[in-house]
Amino acid sequence: MNHVVASFSTGGLDYETFAWDHRVYREIFLSGFVVLVFDHILTFGSEVKLVWRDPLRPSALWFFAVRYMSLACSCAMCVFYFGNLSPEVCVPLTPPGPLPCFRAYELRTDFLKACSKMERGMAILLMVQSTLVETTLCLRILAMYGRTLAVMIPLGLIGAVTAGLGLWTIIKIWEPQMMWAPGLTGCHTAIPKDTALRLAGVWEAQFVLDLVVFGLTLYRGHLDRAVISMVPGSLMERLMRDGAMYFGVIVLASLADILTLYFGDIMIAGILSWWTTSLSVTLVSRLILNLHRAGYGNSGVVSQHYTTEVNELHFAEPNQRPAVDSLGSSLSADVSV
Repeated sequence: MNHVVASFSTGGLDYETFAWDHRVYREIFLSGFVVLVFDHILTFGSEVKLVWRDPLRPSALWFFAVRYMSLACSCAMCVFYFGNLSPEVCVPLTPPGPLPCFRAYELRTDFLKACSKMERGMAILLMVQSTLVETTLCLRILAMYGRTLAVMIPLGLIGAVTAGLGLWTIIKIWEPQMMWAPGLTGCHTAIPKDTALRLAGVWEAQFVLDLVVFGLTLYRGHLDRAVISMVPGSLMERLMRDGAMYFGVIVLASLADILTLYFGDIMIAGILSWWTTSLSVTLVSRLILNLHRAGYGNSGVVSQHYTTEVNELHFAEPNQRPAVDSLGSSLSADVSV
């Protein structure tokens, strides 16, 4: 019986380690995908009530871009991780046996080309999702500071550096090294140490941007602490609470991913990248829905104090007699989402 067996490529890992990494990689991706889909199910009713039923506004369109692009990208990546893209081929037996063919571990060039293209697509989709998330956080900060240049310029510079590092990394790994082993389906990308360090630099730059956003959120809350104490449930209080929640959760995930890039093997490095991005999208979608919920609950009822724009304080005309505060001047809150 003749058969052909080609050597398989596992990036220097023994087969047992490669198979274990293969399993862990897929399970972590699947956990992030499940969190994303489960959050869609949990919040779909609120989404219909708060977003779909109202006339489409720019904020709603942005919400759809953040929420559904991530879902579509994750569905596509299921093919990358779970698709039957095995490099194994059937080789006819000579002379013919009882079975038409048997499995021979013969490397197929079309398999590697397909996986390489999918890996490039994955990197681009990952960057697009991260850009949408970080842009959303920056827009929240600009709204809190009234779009002042003193805040806009530093955020723009840090964001540009982060995006530039991401593009440079994608260009440097445009032809990624793919790995395969018999009996394992899906695509596997090798992340050598130099590539892992570049990716770590991108995630660290994004972490710095998140840190700046969080610091600006706390500083604004400190400046407006008097208004926050007077108006429970105000928009500023909501922005601070949601921002702190986002930062507290995502900082741990980002640091864990950075550690895998520094200390993981050629396959484990960056194992949490897609999971962290899925978690970021889930949290940011919640932040946007919370703002829509605040505006919905506040429809014309200022006394509920769900949202209050603290940047615009108006005093009444002298010849009017509105409700007077302790200083003899009236304070009206411009309510908006």
